[in-house]
Amino acid sequence: MKTGYATTIGNFDGLHLGHAALIAKIKTNAEKMNLKTKVITFNPYPFEFFKLEKNRILSEFDKRELLANLKIDDVNTINFDDDFRNTSAKDFFSKYLLEEDVRYLIVGKDFRFGKDRSGDLELLKSLCDQNKIILEVLEDLKSNDIKISSTLIRELLDNGKFQEASKLLGRTYKISGKVIRGKSLGKRISTPTANIDILNKKFCFTGVFLGKTQIGKSEYFCIINFGPKPTFDDLEQSLEAHILEYDGNIYDEALSIEFLCKIRDQIKFKSIEELKNQINEDKIRAKELKKLYE
Repeated sequence: MKTGYATTIGNFDGLHLGHAALIAKIKTNAEKMNLKTKVITFNPYPFEFFKLEKNRILSEFDKRELLANLKIDDVNTINFDDDFRNTSAKDFFSKYLLEEDVRYLIVGKDFRFGKDRSGDLELLKSLCDQNKIILEVLEDLKSNDIKISSTLIRELLDNGKFQEASKLLGRTYKISGKVIRGKSLGKRISTPTANIDILNKKFCFTGVFLGKTQIGKSEYFCIINFGPKPTFDDLEQSLEAHILEYDGNIYDEALSIEFLCKIRDQIKFKSIEELKNQINEDKIRAKELKKLYE
């Protein structure tokens, strides 16, 4: 029977190739040491809690699915709140590592922990040595001599470079979630949309995009409006997909939207009629662009 854990800790926003290397290490060492695997992560992310100038890459839906597909034995998603932010580095180590019977730990070389990020690698190594926990620090993973990071992927997504971002993620870039009832704005502009539940999270890019999605066994192109709706003075970020050549009911189903390329930035129009005219132009542009992906 397996006892104890091989563990890694981080935001894992994007679950990119660098994160995959950390997780591969815990799986390899868990097998060697007869341990179970554990990922410790956070929701909201620290940068969301502190409202920093940074937004997320991955939906919580996708993060859960990706970790489940990696067959991690235990995913501990810590609620980052006021109580947790005041946890000292030593208390964090005691509660989340020592008391949880962690035997092997791997982190990235930029890892910090505890209140005000006061715990550094030197302290972590000292605590691990005192408690006979094997600590490994993974060097940065690079692609073409450039560090693979969530920061770089955010920059690529913000510039509409989805293929480049997908290479660093190790998979096509998608956002998934349950289809929910929106504010019926699509009906006002004669363009019905599937509204994907992103749990009121803010993502690192906005705009109007060409994408595609799979419903049942069929694949459909779609026009994606991602971000606020300035024409309606709605500043909350939402993900809406107008699925081309589809008119079925998909409420409450999970849908994955793959982003292919950017059509335009979001614009505040002077009238709904002006918005309708732009949407018709978007549809024409989307039909031209989708030829590149057929």
